[in-house]
Amino acid sequence: MSTLRDGRFATSSGTDVSGVGTSLRVQWRTGWKAALAWVLGLFALVLTTTYSITSLYDTPAKLRTYAESIATPALRMLNGDVAGVDTLGGVLVNELGFVVAFAVPLCAIAMTVRGTRREEEAGRLELLLASRMGRQAPLVAAVVLALASLAALGVLTTLAFLAAGADATGSVIYGAAVVALGVAFVGVTAVLAQAFGHQRSVWGAALGIVVASYLVRGIGAVDGTWVVWLSPHGWYDEAAPFGEQRVTPFVLAGVVTAGLIALALTLSAGRDVGGSLIAARTGPPRASAGLLTPLGLALREHRGVTLGWAVISGVLMGTYGSLTQTVIDAFAGNPDLQAFLGGGEAGIVEPMVAMFVLLLSMLVAAYALQSLGSLRKEELSGRLELQLSEARSRTTWLAPHLLVIAAGTLVVAVVGSLALALSTASALDDSSWVGTILAAGAAHLPVALLLAGASLALFGWVPRAQVAVWGIFAVAAVIGYMGPGLDLPEWLVEWAPFGLVGNVPAEDVDVTGSLVAAGGGLTLAALGVLGFTRRDVPHR
Repeated sequence: MSTLRDGRFATSSGTDVSGVGTSLRVQWRTGWKAALAWVLGLFALVLTTTYSITSLYDTPAKLRTYAESIATPALRMLNGDVAGVDTLGGVLVNELGFVVAFAVPLCAIAMTVRGTRREEEAGRLELLLASRMGRQAPLVAAVVLALASLAALGVLTTLAFLAAGADATGSVIYGAAVVALGVAFVGVTAVLAQAFGHQRSVWGAALGIVVASYLVRGIGAVDGTWVVWLSPHGWYDEAAPFGEQRVTPFVLAGVVTAGLIALALTLSAGRDVGGSLIAARTGPPRASAGLLTPLGLALREHRGVTLGWAVISGVLMGTYGSLTQTVIDAFAGNPDLQAFLGGGEAGIVEPMVAMFVLLLSMLVAAYALQSLGSLRKEELSGRLELQLSEARSRTTWLAPHLLVIAAGTLVVAVVGSLALALSTASALDDSSWVGTILAAGAAHLPVALLLAGASLALFGWVPRAQVAVWGIFAVAAVIGYMGPGLDLPEWLVEWAPFGLVGNVPAEDVDVTGSLVAAGGGLTLAALGVLGFTRRDVPHR
């Protein structure tokens, strides 16, 4: 039952959503760029994958070969039990499986956190609620914007599948399955935003649930048991858009999401603005000796991000390496796939390992960019001004951060390289791959330096534009990973950031390109430090 109280619309449970339209407009005005970036970025990944893969499976014989080659427990653990892999649509679903399994939940989490706990933690939500706006209106607006973004992604995904020539009905159902996967994590994140007082805690808990869901789906897919139904990732698989299509997964996703959103609204009504159901852990009354130094503060700030990226790098590269022999067997029956990798039947191992090393290089560069992005957050939060008010120069503050980020970049690279090297050597029963892969991983470090230098240069001179480096990274990643399959000009692939060092270990290291990347990165970094010492702090 609803009542009108003090000019506000409220339910009998205390939920007040008046002014949700105003809140939605505010969140759209401040967050449309992020929403557009997520939707178009994921659509670009889907589109490039469908475009590059379609030509490789243009006959029934090739589709049958593909279906037979992936019928292994390892690949089911990685991508789930995909139905209809003897059709073009099923092949595309399987090839997108790993990316979609993490990218779509990440999109859902990012969009929901942005409009809930992030705004609340920054104090902006309290300002909005001081007007004639209901207590739960921002939460409802955040959920609506997140669901709308996922719906747009689902429509674009359907169009990409239709353009590739996949079955029309299956394409529509697959787009809906992508949306269903995302909406479940919108509900999860909405609840977590009430439970935790800091957005980093919400992110950590949500990512943990994503990983757990992914693993539960994998276990159920390998064993072929009912366990798969305990996971949103399992519902995504069980929709079977190109197999025996089912309605049950969509019903489950809808009911669970509605229940979680209702729970989030109820929990929100029962807590204070700025508070949380789980009290934040208070720190010790006195700082440790290490936190009294600039280096100690930098280590404290970056240790969590470094650890997280190192774990992700190690797990992913270890998984890829362990599947090396399986992938080789899958490629062996398809000459087009061998040509796609750049080798014949006897020479597909090195190009495939080079592809894995390229993915590792992207992870390392992404870590460096995220860590450097935190410098801008320190400035906007006001903490940088407080630290510079002491007898401390700007370079004294910046240098420890750069040192810690550089060390963290090496840690992420070494962990990922070791995981890939050891797992590949084990899968192929050839220990010589350890040294080869470690050397290849080291050869890609100049690329991370180049992109990090670009980020630091923007931070130093045009800090508001620092986020643009992620656009550079995305374009470089697409060119590096999909360039050969998209028949892009050879010069463009070779001179894009990830192509500068060469396709190691399938090819020798490009010394000229490596020097260009390293020299360019150092130059840009020096320019960034110079700009930081000359501009205003904070720079709005």
